[in-house]
Amino acid sequence: MPGTRVQSVLAGFQKAMSFMIVSTMRWLLPALLVLPLLSALAAAHAAPLMQPQVQTVGRVVSDAGGWHATWPGVTLTTRFRGRAIGIVVDDPLSGYTVELDGTIRHPLALVANEHTVWLRGLSNGSHELRLTRRNETTSAPGAIRGFLLENGTWLPSKAGASRQIEFIGDSFTAGLANLSKKRSCNAATIRATSDATATFGVRVARHFHANWEINAMSGMGMVRNWNGNLPGENFRTYYPRLLQNDAQSKADDANWHPQLIVIGLGINDFSTPLHEGEAWTRDTLAQQFKESYRSMLAELRQRYGQVEIIATAVRVGAEDQQGPLVQQVVDSARADGDLRVHYLEYEGLQLTACQWHPNLADHARMARALIDKIDAVNPFPSTRP
Repeated sequence: MPGTRVQSVLAGFQKAMSFMIVSTMRWLLPALLVLPLLSALAAAHAAPLMQPQVQTVGRVVSDAGGWHATWPGVTLTTRFRGRAIGIVVDDPLSGYTVELDGTIRHPLALVANEHTVWLRGLSNGSHELRLTRRNETTSAPGAIRGFLLENGTWLPSKAGASRQIEFIGDSFTAGLANLSKKRSCNAATIRATSDATATFGVRVARHFHANWEINAMSGMGMVRNWNGNLPGENFRTYYPRLLQNDAQSKADDANWHPQLIVIGLGINDFSTPLHEGEAWTRDTLAQQFKESYRSMLAELRQRYGQVEIIATAVRVGAEDQQGPLVQQVVDSARADGDLRVHYLEYEGLQLTACQWHPNLADHARMARALIDKIDAVNPFPSTRP
């Protein structure tokens, strides 16, 4: 009898529990079905953005007057819904590559005064606009003052790429006159035929679905600048700056954590003969170059930690010192235990662009060599594009 009573109690408990589960599911399932609809309705009725959300990559100052930059390759990205967008440009020394929904359109030309460029006739849907600064303007920043819509709405920014590559260098890295097809050019031609988006660096970054920074400055060397210009200054004078013309500005982007750094410095140190009155002999310049290169590697380690670094060189003559010296710096670093420093020498360049600079075919060749090297180094083992 006691056993029968226990069984009866258990049966009653099971029956009650079954009723509770069925009752719960009767209201829980409809709720689960309704929740996505409620979320969608909430998103549809969310307060519209009154200003564009602009995602920047590269060294740029943002304030009430817009986005200001001197370094090449800086990108600004915004999203919107509508059939037209206006770009307010105030940058007389740099053009911009325009990408709309991933397709490159006609670039923004160099214009002396502030002006607005409209992209009209777009499909009536959501769009993503990306501008990339084509030129370097060391002495004066250019600005994108703002963005405008006609009967459209701004959309929230998407998450940025997790992969990041920083390119450090001189005019070869900046893409000076890479669109030109002759070696003799004036300043206006050089400016008009320079395009950071056609450089080996941007090609490589696109290949790996990575964001890029191009921190490059024409004519500057690790120790000595081209033809001995600007004694007392060199690339390392300007590298820490957010704007090159502002010695007080400091590049310190909390969102910039590159997994890979590519250095291309040393061409200007050795491509022209030493002149009477300069501070070096051939031997002392070589020694100071190696010391400065080692110091820069240490500074990059302090800034970015244990990222992969590829130190590159271009052999521009039989007596050129850059390649052998950079190789010695890399070998020394690896002998001291830093196995995340690597060496790559670009070969077979035509250098038929203005002032013996790489043409488009050269940039493609450098990009292929660098991609192969990066594949071997594997700096992105645990990140998705």
